[in-house]
Amino acid sequence: MNYRTTCPHCASVFRLGVDQLDAAQGWVQCSVCGAAFDARLSLLLEDGSPLPPAAEPGPIEASPPPETMAAATTEPTTPTETTATAETTGTEPGAVDAAATEIARGIVQREATLDLDSIILIDPEIPLQDDPGPLPQFHAAPAYPPAAAAAAAPAAPATRIEYAAPLPGATPLASTPRRPQPWAWTVAGALLLTLVLAQTAYFLRDTLVSRLPQARPAFEQACAALGCTLSLPKNLALLQIVGSDLQTEASGRLKLTLTLGNRADHAQAWPVLVLTLTDQRNRPLARRSFAPSEYLGDARRIAAGMPPHSEQALSLPLTVRDLAPMGFDLQLAY
Repeated sequence: MNYRTTCPHCASVFRLGVDQLDAAQGWVQCSVCGAAFDARLSLLLEDGSPLPPAAEPGPIEASPPPETMAAATTEPTTPTETTATAETTGTEPGAVDAAATEIARGIVQREATLDLDSIILIDPEIPLQDDPGPLPQFHAAPAYPPAAAAAAAPAAPATRIEYAAPLPGATPLASTPRRPQPWAWTVAGALLLTLVLAQTAYFLRDTLVSRLPQARPAFEQACAALGCTLSLPKNLALLQIVGSDLQTEASGRLKLTLTLGNRADHAQAWPVLVLTLTDQRNRPLARRSFAPSEYLGDARRIAAGMPPHSEQALSLPLTVRDLAPMGFDLQLAY
């Protein structure tokens, strides 16, 4: 069972149990102000109600503090005092001595165990029932200046904000970057795509013209403006060797005659002739490539290219040493 008591010095309220109360014989020490007091004088139930009548058969008398009781046991008692006490209380001297001995033993035992947890009480945060009363009411102070004085006062001039010029060494404040609009991304992407296509057309103009002959006039105008050159188309699939023959002359020299045809709808560059001389078993004895400048010799004709849908007869003299070719093979290349 738990009780509650109140410190008479600082009015702090504490909770303590029956075992603590019995171990300390009612004397406790306040943990707030440090004063020692008899807890039985202000003992109440745990909920703050007074003790029931059955729990207190008689008035509870405060026992003297442990120090006083210890002093009383140590001081010698004279026979006169003992006799007076016995006569007053109506008790025999032997009983008085036994009671004093029992009290002294209890005090000695309590003083020997001063580290009991029940000696010093800790505030268990029991709320006090003291009502502080209603809080004071604060009224708002009248506005200053009064309304009449404020109405009579002239209106304050409008505030003018002036921005000072930045100092020479001052760092300007970083402004929040603005996100570009979607149309800006579209324009930038279109410009980049145009630039990539223009570079591709410039560096691969010969290949594009050979595959797209109808685009040659546009490329020629662009090259005239940019100062670049444009070669003739080179498509071996549209070239054909109509006929060829290798003849031996009286002086021992050889002469290659052939007819070259262009089946394209546009002029093409003159090809490179690759001649291979073979023996009677068709094994190669010698191979030689002839550029257009070797079998034509006309720079203007070479620059003009092979006319579309035409056949060109060509003749190429050859000088052979220490070879007796029995056959040949002729191929075209660029």
